[in-house]
Amino acid sequence: MFPAPFSRTRRTAKTWQKIEKVRFTILVHPETGSRQNRPGNRLYSPKPQRIMKAQPNSTPYHHRLALVWIANAMKRIDRRSNEAQALIKWIRENAFDLCVGLNGKGGATDAASLVKATTDIPVSKITRRGRRKFRRMVSDHDLMDELLDDFMDSDDEGNATGSDKAWRRLRKHIEKLCKDAKGIGPDRTAVRLQELAGIAHLAPEDVCILEFVLLYQTHPLLESLVDDFLLHRHCRTLSAKNNSMPCFLGMSANAVRRRLADDAPLVASGLLAVDSDGDIDMASRLEKLAWESEEESDVRRLLLSASKPTELDWSDFDHVAEDRDYLAKILEGALRQGAKGVNILLYGPNGTGKTELSKVLANRLGVTLFGVGEKDERGGEPSRGERLADLRLAGCLLGKDPNALLLFDEMDDLFSGGAMMSFLLGFMSDRGSRGMRSSRSKLFMNRLLEENAAPTIWTTNHAESTDPAFLRRMTYVVHLRKPPTRVRERILTRQLGKSDVCIEPEYVEKLASRFEMPPGVVDGPIRAAALLPEGDRHALLERGFGNIAALMRCERPSQAPPARFDPALIRADQDLVDLAERLTGQDAKPFSICLQGPPGTGKSAYARYLAERMGMEVLHKRTSDLLSMWVGASEQNIAEAFREARDTRSFLIFDEADSLLADRRRAHRSWEVTQVNEMLTQMEMHPLPFACTTNFVEKLDDATLRRFLFKVTLRYSSPEQAAGLFRAYFDMEAPEVLSNLKAFTPGDFPVVRRKAEVTGQLDDADALVAMLKAECDAKPNRPSGMGFRAA
Repeated sequence: MFPAPFSRTRRTAKTWQKIEKVRFTILVHPETGSRQNRPGNRLYSPKPQRIMKAQPNSTPYHHRLALVWIANAMKRIDRRSNEAQALIKWIRENAFDLCVGLNGKGGATDAASLVKATTDIPVSKITRRGRRKFRRMVSDHDLMDELLDDFMDSDDEGNATGSDKAWRRLRKHIEKLCKDAKGIGPDRTAVRLQELAGIAHLAPEDVCILEFVLLYQTHPLLESLVDDFLLHRHCRTLSAKNNSMPCFLGMSANAVRRRLADDAPLVASGLLAVDSDGDIDMASRLEKLAWESEEESDVRRLLLSASKPTELDWSDFDHVAEDRDYLAKILEGALRQGAKGVNILLYGPNGTGKTELSKVLANRLGVTLFGVGEKDERGGEPSRGERLADLRLAGCLLGKDPNALLLFDEMDDLFSGGAMMSFLLGFMSDRGSRGMRSSRSKLFMNRLLEENAAPTIWTTNHAESTDPAFLRRMTYVVHLRKPPTRVRERILTRQLGKSDVCIEPEYVEKLASRFEMPPGVVDGPIRAAALLPEGDRHALLERGFGNIAALMRCERPSQAPPARFDPALIRADQDLVDLAERLTGQDAKPFSICLQGPPGTGKSAYARYLAERMGMEVLHKRTSDLLSMWVGASEQNIAEAFREARDTRSFLIFDEADSLLADRRRAHRSWEVTQVNEMLTQMEMHPLPFACTTNFVEKLDDATLRRFLFKVTLRYSSPEQAAGLFRAYFDMEAPEVLSNLKAFTPGDFPVVRRKAEVTGQLDDADALVAMLKAECDAKPNRPSGMGFRAA
């Protein structure tokens, strides 16, 4: 584009060939043919390319706006300026489109008369400064000099009075066209903008600015008008620091700047954003106002995406029933009162149903749940800035809607980084990366949480990575864990029914008991099974669940006591049958029990038996689940184990507790002491039954024993109990020689049974006795006494 255009009527054909060649060199990319400046030109940087889903159709309203903008600009610019010449050139090139768009719609215009009005204006003389600018823009200096010489020789400086008259005549012509076009009403985009203005409480000036930016982003005709004007002002994009927008809108520059201030409605609502350089950007989803063709009556539903329906029910979250009910009451009150700053945090492992619980709550309250920042306007992955802009926009649109909730899934994108991350960001900022710190202002995010107008549900997998300053601004926090067996069984049954996969209830119960599959994970193996014939579905389900459970570490051993378990066959220092009756009766109260004795005597089995009698899920924790290589992490894991037991109402069992409750007098490191201290503190405060098992009670800390209400010592089985175990496991009477063996434990019999099944000796009593003797002889600390002698 030239600083001063030239009238085709005063140039020869040869000269105009040179003009087109230079014009192409400046404006057209040599490979793509797109309109842009030469690469490397610092003066006129190309505008960022936008990828749009659709181009809105031109309407008479668009052409009327173009005329209004031109009329406003002509009142504010000098007719000798480069901008004036750019307007004249644009009118000449687009007169036909303008007139066609207005004919029959209130604008009685003639394209030829409009072009003629522009040709009556003399052309401004090219200065030496303009020559130097041209030479910097075009690499072919010889061609440029020849062209400029032609113009310098043939330019007619004209008469100042005549030029002013021609300029005034053109202005009057444009104003007359605007007056004739007053009968053209707003199109669909303008109507949507007015509705948006009512929701966001925008002033008429704000609507004009927003409409200007929106149409510049989406309408090619108006974009070209503004681009040609900006190019002659040495601008590459819309900016709050130049006067281009005020010229077109007929507003003062100060008025536009006030409307684009940080605390002004346009920016505070997230509709527009102004960076430190003054460049103006618009929320990308606002482009739907221009190119979305569907007749959506509510602009909020057009701009925001409602979440997909859920397949889970209210009862599927019975394992968090208390928190679930409180959430429903809190959200209902917030919507009814229009309360600000209501933030709900749902956190927990992958697939535990955080998003689904949000949908279930919305269904329960009869409101719509809108997902925020889940994708950009092209359906791709949104950036952090785009997600933040969507959140601000959604809060602006839904702040006073009593039938809408917001869901911000994976809040780590916005609030990532705890204390360590803050330290790293601060260090990088000190090194010169100022942009990183400014993009994550804690003060800004704090105010965002405190002032958000619509109730918002936030979800994350790792709340511990979030800065505590953000966490304390949450109204209510819920930790979602893997659901208990009964809930998993119900979800499995329903999902199998929806996929037309017929499985026996016993098999479903087996899958639910074996795999701690969260709700978000069960769908994959079931859909895979639905693709196979009937006969292959059982095997695929078990293998599919097993594979994904191993990947997610959610396969667990059986929590029920052994199939042939009988507490009467366990030898202890007190009657275990009577103890179980007293502990699990109707008036049962919370208790703690320590079970100690040699390996295999049935300590863990008896603890699981108590849990089954009480109807409680078992939460089994081994030492490997709790101890960590990081200082302080073991204490956190211990506290989390007790907290999980409280939240899930589970019977907590610690195996090999001597590793967690070792005598502190023998400790060599401070963390060995703090680990025992944490364990003792949690044991004293725990409100539910729990049990600890150990093989080495003498290694326990002295303060441990008083924390247990019941202390039970299990011993090797008596001859009578050994005979009973033999009958229970092998379905035959025990040989008399069995009474001569010592060091029997209940755990020996299932081992021997599995061994006999492998060797095919399950019916051979003598072989079974020999195997039992081998198990007894393998015990290093077996009691002394006369053993079995082979014949």
